[in-house]
Amino acid sequence: MKITPQLIRKYLNNTCTPEEKEFVDEWYNSFDEHPDPLRFLDEVEQEGLKRSMYNRFTQSVEQKREKGGGSFFSGKLYAVFCAAAGIAALLLLIVKIADTRSTTIDAQPTNLKANVTFKNTGSSILKRILPDRSIVWLNPESAITYPDKFDDHTREVKLTGEAFFEVTKDKAHPFIINSGELITRVWGTSFRVKALKNAPAEVSVVTGKVSVTQSEKGQEVMLVANQRVTLLNHNKMVKHEGKQIENEMRIWKKVSLSFEDAPLSKVFAALNQRFGIRIYTKEANLNALTFTADFTDQSLPAILEMIKESVNAAYLVDDDKTFVFKSNTTL
Repeated sequence: MKITPQLIRKYLNNTCTPEEKEFVDEWYNSFDEHPDPLRFLDEVEQEGLKRSMYNRFTQSVEQKREKGGGSFFSGKLYAVFCAAAGIAALLLLIVKIADTRSTTIDAQPTNLKANVTFKNTGSSILKRILPDRSIVWLNPESAITYPDKFDDHTREVKLTGEAFFEVTKDKAHPFIINSGELITRVWGTSFRVKALKNAPAEVSVVTGKVSVTQSEKGQEVMLVANQRVTLLNHNKMVKHEGKQIENEMRIWKKVSLSFEDAPLSKVFAALNQRFGIRIYTKEANLNALTFTADFTDQSLPAILEMIKESVNAAYLVDDDKTFVFKSNTTL
């Protein structure tokens, strides 16, 4: 008996015989003997690796086809084995298959890069980790596009909507955000970019230093913490600073808070006071839940992310300062 795509499909669909199931189980369990080199990668890095690996092998297969050698690897087989055994198992399987062939497969790296587009279609602020470990907090109805691997010179992304960036420091590779009429360039800092329809584009800085350039005229403005630039009438950049900007950006300032067996209503009250916003729920069962946590150096969206996962709930961003929690059973 051999591992084949047909057998894996039968296994996944629960249509194989007991003997076939036992054979596939033994094959799958054999990978436990090999340490998984990918266990420390997050989902973005793993997805990028899968895509890069697939591109390499399909390129080699096409070269082999042109020489009349046929194909031993297909997109369907790739998908089946990824679903059945994971990336590490797929890597081992490819090596095993290649070794049984008389023809050597030359898997040269491809220069083609795939873009990843992530759109927040939900109601809460979502966290996204980029290939360089930078963090993007994406507002509802916003989207970010970036390569699965940044090039050797820059880290460039495209934003529509609104997002807050926590950029990993790298002086040799500037981080560039294209957001319609504005181009923002940084090396390691935290800031918010707004590129909304029917509203002036703007960039606000919480930490570090940011360069903002108007894409058409090339006018450049340098910003530091608690400063903002707004593009007025599509042609004039105006710089602002002061307490108002600092207050607006309070939800992104990192704080440390502890709660022990506190009702969720009291947790919300403490967060409201600390960040100058309004978090609430109309559901009595949520308000009565007790909550224990130690938040160290966290922003409000990061805290809300942990709370919603802990209590099996979600929240809606009603406006920049109002967050409404609902249990997942009522959504």
